[in-house]
Amino acid sequence: MVERRDIDIILSSPIDWEIFRDKTILITGATGRLGMYLVEAVSKANIDWNLNITILVEARSEQKLRDVLGNSLEFPYIHTIIQDVTEPIHWDGGNIEYIFHTAGLASPKDFTDTPVDTLWGHVQGTHNILELARKKCTQKILYISTIEIYGECEKEKKIEETDMGVLHCDNARACYPEAKRLCETMLAAYEEQYGIGYVGIRLCHTFGPGIVLDDGRAFSEFIDNALNSRDIVLQSVGNAVRTYTYVADAIGAALLAFTKGKERYYNVANINNLISIRDLAEMIAGFDIEKKSKVVY
Repeated sequence: MVERRDIDIILSSPIDWEIFRDKTILITGATGRLGMYLVEAVSKANIDWNLNITILVEARSEQKLRDVLGNSLEFPYIHTIIQDVTEPIHWDGGNIEYIFHTAGLASPKDFTDTPVDTLWGHVQGTHNILELARKKCTQKILYISTIEIYGECEKEKKIEETDMGVLHCDNARACYPEAKRLCETMLAAYEEQYGIGYVGIRLCHTFGPGIVLDDGRAFSEFIDNALNSRDIVLQSVGNAVRTYTYVADAIGAALLAFTKGKERYYNVANINNLISIRDLAEMIAGFDIEKKSKVVY
């Protein structure tokens, strides 16, 4: 499922791969769009530069893991941990120097249909990761966060790391950003008390191979409609503006921040892809080869 050209894009970034030499790395959520790219990128770097990395991949479903990673699981340096991240994580081997934590529900459909699962998936999952890190002498964690932790910020203003807006905690939709905020606090607490280092990546919208077309995201639903020659129906005039980052660029940025970054958190976004929902819908409708799809307001 991972595009090989995308792995080349990631490996072309000035990432300091040497810090991973002879280390063990755990990647959670390995069947997700971000997780599978991390697995494949680290695996390719391991081969290209003979880094002697041990890669642990965690996922709930062994079958899905095989569907997503395929023959990559046959490499002797890759080991699977089949379990839900909300359960205490067990690894009988030695220390785990680095953890890339990507697991957790993150789509609008999840927030609407299973807000409780979304909330505890992030909170319990991150707690289990930090407890594992404490026991396995982990040096550093890469945490995938979201710009949603900024809450409601001023309109027409670019978000900066120092911003922090209001979140309406009495709304079930807050299950995702509130959970992410708590997870960031947990990381800070564990660093303060146990010395576990970390860097966080706050992502905007990402797209690329592995995207699910019925997860409730506007981008996904627009593509699904265009592929099936259906109209794209907007419930507003579509003035809201979003930025979309290709998954290979997002992973390259995350690894670059992890290996060379000096700050705690980085916002990762492609400002050149800034586009309104209306313009995005019109553009995607134009991809319909049957020329039947149109935008309806």
